[in-house]
Amino acid sequence: MRLIDSICAPGSRLEGGLKTGTGDDRYVFDEAAGWACVIDGATDVGPVRIFAAAGSDAARFAELLAAEMVRAPADPREIPQAWFARLLPRLRTAVEREARIRLSEAPRSSYPTAAATWIRIRRGRLEAASLGDSVAILKTPDGAVSVFGEPGKPAEEQERARRIMDRTPEERLKWLQEVRTRHNTPGAYWVFGVEPAAGAHIVYQDAAAPPGSRVLVMTDGFYRLVSPYGRYGDESLVDAAVLNGLAPLMRELRSMETSASEDAAIGRFKTSDDATALLFEI
Repeated sequence: MRLIDSICAPGSRLEGGLKTGTGDDRYVFDEAAGWACVIDGATDVGPVRIFAAAGSDAARFAELLAAEMVRAPADPREIPQAWFARLLPRLRTAVEREARIRLSEAPRSSYPTAAATWIRIRRGRLEAASLGDSVAILKTPDGAVSVFGEPGKPAEEQERARRIMDRTPEERLKWLQEVRTRHNTPGAYWVFGVEPAAGAHIVYQDAAAPPGSRVLVMTDGFYRLVSPYGRYGDESLVDAAVLNGLAPLMRELRSMETSASEDAAIGRFKTSDDATALLFEI
């Protein structure tokens, strides 16, 4: 698996204005071992901070998840389900080691979480594991296209944003805290976090990936080019990335994210979201 291009750009703050740091997205990959992951740290909304020395809890949690993937990557002989069953308890331990307060004493709305899509090439197939709204798109040399993750998730979030963004900032924050409190609880929205039980909700998929295949793996901020903006379909987004590179696509994306007054109508909690993408050739 060979990296062709990569990009990672911060977006807007929840309260408005552009972020000054690196944002809350992270990515990690190993070309030789044939795996990669994009991680979208969930914006801090809780009343307390979990990590003392970090730009944001979201960014630090994404870094910890990436570090655990590098520290003990999946064995080529094991299936993804077995690896994630080992990974998630280690992730909770890593969080507890750095947390400035006991997780049992922190409000659940402050628990760090992240959406992520992990991919691996093994035995001529692309394997994927996803939680949340990040997405990977595979295009094989014969033109077949497969989408990994849950591409309907970004649209679900956009519908929620349309209902919420006309409220006052205080009302929006209260609603976001209530939603975050329900994350990783029975019947609610499951993402990577400090609850190893999330492993039972990971979406696992695979498809044939012969030599010459292209894979675009991205956070939902970059997938906005497909949903909600409709500038590309899944296949044409991969084609554009291969033909022109990721930087022009990022500029096109940001050109549509200049007016906060459009957030409610479009369905955006933030005018521009952190956006990350990796493009690989098999």
